[in-house]
Amino acid sequence: MKLASTIPILVLSTSLLAGLGASPSDSEKKVLCSDSDQEGRRRSIWPSFFLSLAYETMNEARRLDGRERGEKTLKAIHEFEKYFRCSEAVGAGVSAISRWNKGMAHYSIGQFKEALKEAEEAEKADPNYRESYLLKASIFYEQAEYQKTVDFLEENLSRFQADSYVYYLLSSSSIAIQNNAKSILYLTSLNDSIERKEGNPKYKEFVNLSLGKIYLSQGQNAKAFFYLSNYLQQRPDAWETRFLLAGVLNQLGKFAQAKRELERILGQIKGNSSVEMMLGEMYFVESRSMAANYFEDLKNRGKLNKGSLLYGLYCVLNSKYSEAKKIILPVREKYPNRLWVRLAMMEILKHEPDFKSEVFSRELMETAGIAVQSQLWNLAETLVNESIELAVKSNASKSDLAERYNFLATAYEQSGSVFRAIVAIRKAIELSENSEAARKYDLHLAFLLRSQPPGKFAEAEQITRKVIAEDSKNSYAHYLLGVLLSQAENFEGSRHAFEEAISLEPKTAIYYFYRAITLEKLGKIVDMETDLRKSIELDPENPIAYNYLGYYLSENGNRLEEAYSLVRKAVELAPDNEAYQDSLGWIYYKRGRLEDALLHLNLANQIMQEKNEKDPTIYEHLGDLHFDRGELGDSRSYWEKSEKLFQKKEDKVRIRQKLEKLKLKPVFSKP
Repeated sequence: MKLASTIPILVLSTSLLAGLGASPSDSEKKVLCSDSDQEGRRRSIWPSFFLSLAYETMNEARRLDGRERGEKTLKAIHEFEKYFRCSEAVGAGVSAISRWNKGMAHYSIGQFKEALKEAEEAEKADPNYRESYLLKASIFYEQAEYQKTVDFLEENLSRFQADSYVYYLLSSSSIAIQNNAKSILYLTSLNDSIERKEGNPKYKEFVNLSLGKIYLSQGQNAKAFFYLSNYLQQRPDAWETRFLLAGVLNQLGKFAQAKRELERILGQIKGNSSVEMMLGEMYFVESRSMAANYFEDLKNRGKLNKGSLLYGLYCVLNSKYSEAKKIILPVREKYPNRLWVRLAMMEILKHEPDFKSEVFSRELMETAGIAVQSQLWNLAETLVNESIELAVKSNASKSDLAERYNFLATAYEQSGSVFRAIVAIRKAIELSENSEAARKYDLHLAFLLRSQPPGKFAEAEQITRKVIAEDSKNSYAHYLLGVLLSQAENFEGSRHAFEEAISLEPKTAIYYFYRAITLEKLGKIVDMETDLRKSIELDPENPIAYNYLGYYLSENGNRLEEAYSLVRKAVELAPDNEAYQDSLGWIYYKRGRLEDALLHLNLANQIMQEKNEKDPTIYEHLGDLHFDRGELGDSRSYWEKSEKLFQKKEDKVRIRQKLEKLKLKPVFSKP
């Protein structure tokens, strides 16, 4: 890829060119050069005459294409050389900008050796002329000397203040040498400069696609989803990127979304085997009956090549287990965390002649863990329950069974089935065979009891204090007591409990975060901010404190830039969190950037819809935004939804006051 277009060629105005070509006065004859005109007659002219011809010829070259442009550029280079010779003959110096322009002419036609020479001459003429350094770095990059590009730019980075092109070169080169840490650093810097409206927005697509691919390679699927989605908003027809996004959604267990993306690709490219394979994986995981129909259709269309992975799954569905094993087992060994592979192997293991319940039970639990990571709660529950049944039949120890029930409780909890989680954890407590395990399960039970529902705070507090009485050094028990007391609005007691937890485990970030919430309730704002920053320091990859502090600053002061930086970090760490997207959208709204605000508030609402949930704050913010955009019909719709969902009287009153404002304006919706 040629980068010449990213560096501006100096263009002189017509009046300046005319001045450079004017006849010299007698007093200036000492700086004249001899030359011949087109008829061969000798003449005396200024060196700057040749320079003006060089610039004029370069301007003409820029208006041409192909061979004509190259020929005109060579002519300009010839005029530059005549200017240099003439200047040397009369003892005049050549400026860095003239050297740079000649270097750019060489660069534009691929004469990198000559371009590098002129860049170095420009640097000698003026060591502070930044464009010569950019040209030099561009030459290194164009010649695929990526490490040299990074080293050279880093050495001279102080010369450039958030220059988009510099960060583009640094990130591109870092990607080429597979230095992910530096790639993320420079891509993020480039992205931040664009977000601040200081950087060139043309690099936004490059940033989104590059960060999406890097995070995907690192297994950070939530971040990959965020950046790939942003890229596809800019390039909706980029089917290869859409396929990557479908893979991310598949890993996140969002099969419905993934299938929509894959079907959209098949609408563009019929019969793509990679797309058909991923669809087959998802159907196999999601529904065996749907999978059977899908694979039968593939067979009828001649798409099941013997020995392929699709054929292996087809064999499993049609009870050809020995044939399936030959295909699936090597994949199981290479990709142990791929859910469809583990499910296929379990079907095969069930029908092995030397079936071993212990091996199968372990396979069930490991696969359940993968299902939980993919947020496939029902599948995880089914697998764990089957594992428990096998463990009972094989007379496994009570401790082993207790751990399985604890795992089941966690799966229920994460899926939102709190009451079922409570039943499972009580069973784990019943089966526990030592006091340490019993206390662990007791605290898990107490944590579940404080949820809303069931909201059994008294029982949860009683259990937690009992554990503390038995084990006063249990920092988690003190922390949980602090949470319980905070929910009961006993903020002094809550602060004391968190302080006990911190004294026992001073490097646990979440303890500082929750103490910060209590300190805010007690009006100790300076201490709250100190604790939030300590939480960030101890766990810089946890987004919760970034968002809390950023949103607080945006609501309670004029530190919007700092608030933006904090919330932006939270979104980068957890882009699929609706609260963080809402915070970022709200800060954009407060900064007057309504289009950016709309993007992130809509994304927050979309995430909530995917969870089949509703949030009154997000609806209120969307109502406020559409009101400011003059889209009053949309504003009314969102405010009415918000007013119905809010529970507190003061919130309902605030929304009703906003709805009253609509009576003063005619209502219309966006087209």
